[in-house]
Amino acid sequence: MVTFLFELKQKLILIFRFIFVNLSGGEECLVCGSYCNIMPLCRDCCSVYYKVEDRFGMRRCSVCGKYLVSEKEKCLECRKETVYKHTDVVFPLFEYRLWNKELLFTWKIQEIRSLSPFFAARIQKALELHKWEIVVPVPPRKGKIAKKGWDQIEEISCFLEKRYHRVVLRILQRNSGTVEQKTLDRSGRLETIGKSFSLASPEIIRKQLKKNKEILPEEVCLLDDILTTGSTAESCATVLKEGGIKKVDVLALFTAS
Repeated sequence: MVTFLFELKQKLILIFRFIFVNLSGGEECLVCGSYCNIMPLCRDCCSVYYKVEDRFGMRRCSVCGKYLVSEKEKCLECRKETVYKHTDVVFPLFEYRLWNKELLFTWKIQEIRSLSPFFAARIQKALELHKWEIVVPVPPRKGKIAKKGWDQIEEISCFLEKRYHRVVLRILQRNSGTVEQKTLDRSGRLETIGKSFSLASPEIIRKQLKKNKEILPEEVCLLDDILTTGSTAESCATVLKEGGIKKVDVLALFTAS
């Protein structure tokens, strides 16, 4: 019943989006400018630029996962000083540049939720190819869902649970009084490591672990939308490892260059 209601809600979102877009004259693909009628990406650009299989096998920094153009195993930033000290594998799918900046803005800020199933399908494919079993989403700010009605990572998590039958453990929480990352510069973000997140209450953790046979997993995949300095992923990975999880990999849709 829960899955049925979820899928019904998603169909209604797409139907209303289709009606709205067509009544307003349609919209353009953010990549090529061709006509679209549900989300601002055409089918051709989706298959050419957002094929997850192509992301595997590309040369990446062994620490932060950014795509490499040199023969070194690490990018220049990670050779100088890495932020990622408690993560094991960092795997961003796409680079946050060109039309991807507008795409993320359209989804996250303008709340064009018809993009949610598109992003969820890419995340699901990456989980499948990398054989990640258990997902831990980066939690939203307290009160965000009550205020705005949704959170982009929580929505992806719902797709993973209800459409793709993934185990999603919501065992992290944001600490009260933390400043939004987007308002901070690089040094400010790095200072938040170890302060912004903590494990959820024992009651919440027990409830969440019922999805995993009440056993704390040894390995999890931390899910976020974009990696900028890496401070959020590092903060979450630190908390998870302190809580007893041995291996924390990170999967993100985008990484800032």
